[in-house]
Amino acid sequence: MTDNSIRLRMLLRERHWQKYSTFCKEYDRIAGLIDPELVGTAPSRGQLHRWLSGELKGLPYPDHCRVLEGMFPGWSAQRLFEPVDEGSPESDGFGVGELIRAVSTAMQTPDANRVGWASSGTRGDSAMKLDGAIASSGEHIPDSKKRIAKKLIALARVMRLDDDETARIASLAGHVVELEMVVDIFIDADGHGCVTYRHELFNMSTEPVSRLPREVWFEHTPAPLQITPIATGTRKTLIQRIHDTPGLAKFACQLSPPIQPGETGSVAYECTGGQFVSDHYWRQSAIRYTRHLTITLHHQAVGRLLSYSAQEEQPGGAEISVSDAIIWDNDGDDVSVTLTRDYLRPGQSVTVRWDVEHIERTRTNREHERQNL
Repeated sequence: MTDNSIRLRMLLRERHWQKYSTFCKEYDRIAGLIDPELVGTAPSRGQLHRWLSGELKGLPYPDHCRVLEGMFPGWSAQRLFEPVDEGSPESDGFGVGELIRAVSTAMQTPDANRVGWASSGTRGDSAMKLDGAIASSGEHIPDSKKRIAKKLIALARVMRLDDDETARIASLAGHVVELEMVVDIFIDADGHGCVTYRHELFNMSTEPVSRLPREVWFEHTPAPLQITPIATGTRKTLIQRIHDTPGLAKFACQLSPPIQPGETGSVAYECTGGQFVSDHYWRQSAIRYTRHLTITLHHQAVGRLLSYSAQEEQPGGAEISVSDAIIWDNDGDDVSVTLTRDYLRPGQSVTVRWDVEHIERTRTNREHERQNL
């Protein structure tokens, strides 16, 4: 015969927050993030006992529910106060325990092929049980791995990630993951381009990230390539030039302070000096696991968009068409093209090609036609 308990009690025990003073400390920390006026409103010792013993009829006051849902991302107040079977293998399906174990296992083999990143496949009974993660915890788990797991849960809450996607990211523990890479390409009427990069990184490795190697290439460079950092938050970026040729710049973004294990950080910079003349395309490689890539280009004063295509190159060299993922628009004489791709692996690349009318050429042709009449 098994004993029933309140889920909140099980989660508190799993996190080692069952001591009243520890619970109040964590409660106030989350309350301060939600609404500073809620700090100090934790339940009394007697109230907490009634919550955990199942004596409570209904749910606590709404403000209590708000804080509890912040303490346990992914669990609604209704589910926190549900009775559960303590003898069952059910655990915090979207909480720290199972996720820590997934992170811990993945970090033991960071060079493993993460097939699950490319496709979610069929979800099992618990999406957190992935990539060989052990079903129960008895070993000592370092604080660094706990920080990564807890940060991932917080990200899942903010970014509205479901269990499946959270599990995918957890399987990449040991790597620096690119949560978001945005490439904005602005081309003026003469073909001169300005390319802006924005990277959102999640350091799931055991070492700080203080340097981000990058490169940028243009077919035509009438002026030397200039790379300028863009301020993002409190972290500063310095551009270190490594190698320059007329069309290629290899460089590194030096970060201060570094992105510590378990932290996220943004890096942004822009590159000018390149020109799009006749071959209109942009090839973007994925250096690391990239959750989401967006390439947006805005080509000024060129008339109509005549054609477009996009190819995604796999790590093994095979290419597939992803043209159906393109969204395009004509705004007067300007052309806009946007391509989004998800779950790219190191070694993959995406190439966008487009052809435009070129207003000046069209006007010249029309003038010749009028003269020949």
